[in-house]
Amino acid sequence: MPIRLLLLLCLSLPCMATELRVCADYRNVPPLSYIGGMGAAQYLLARAAQNLGIPLSISYRPQARCLLELADQRFDALLTVSPNPLTTPLVAFPLDSQGQIDTSRAYLRMRIVAFRMKGSQASWDGRQFVHLHKPVLFENGVPAVSLLMQRLPVASRSSARTPAQMIEMMRLGRAEIAVGLEPAIRFALRGHDPQGQFEILQPALLEAEMYLGISKSFAARHPEQAKRLWNEIWRINHSPEWLQIRDQVMRNQLAPSAVFSAQAVLAIQPPASAP
Repeated sequence: MPIRLLLLLCLSLPCMATELRVCADYRNVPPLSYIGGMGAAQYLLARAAQNLGIPLSISYRPQARCLLELADQRFDALLTVSPNPLTTPLVAFPLDSQGQIDTSRAYLRMRIVAFRMKGSQASWDGRQFVHLHKPVLFENGVPAVSLLMQRLPVASRSSARTPAQMIEMMRLGRAEIAVGLEPAIRFALRGHDPQGQFEILQPALLEAEMYLGISKSFAARHPEQAKRLWNEIWRINHSPEWLQIRDQVMRNQLAPSAVFSAQAVLAIQPPASAP
């Protein structure tokens, strides 16, 4: 049975737009998306689709599988994606008047950071890792992190599936330092580091904007719909409505039904395989 968050957004007006089939990471990717919750990207996209009368479905898969199924045209968009060599051949991003990616249309700017147990000598000096005796650990299945680690001249391994697993592997002495998306690491530390044994290192290894990525084939067939979605996400992201509830959404404190119960029908089935 497909894992799906289905938003039927055509209850009060005729639905003339083409349905947008979206693929999202099957894990928590705070603050952008939460399984069974309502993160920033989930909220902004759902509200934008609702305002435009666009039927929207969000299915949850591993990120690598999302890309494969997007290439096979089983999906029309990726809920959250950054421009990189894996995504740009398949994904259209919002463009400015000069034909460059319009960074103002991003959901937010995401940081990739390293973290370690306090007292460890292993570190990141802003250009390279130093005082390492073991490979740098990073989370499997996050393309932006994987591409970054491939470019860095350091031994690394991707044997962990979640930030929580990276925390436990460092506690067991299997790694000295680990790398991942900063919000996901902070989210994991809140639940798995009650004694404050770990610390996030500065500066960040990389910063990248995160967007709704629309498949190039879908954007070519429906260019105005794609443009309207990106513009509406930007408008909501800068609206008084968003300012009032932003903190609740970013912390996963707002249930989808609290926002969309009057306008949409939601059917949520948490992924059985999600960590």
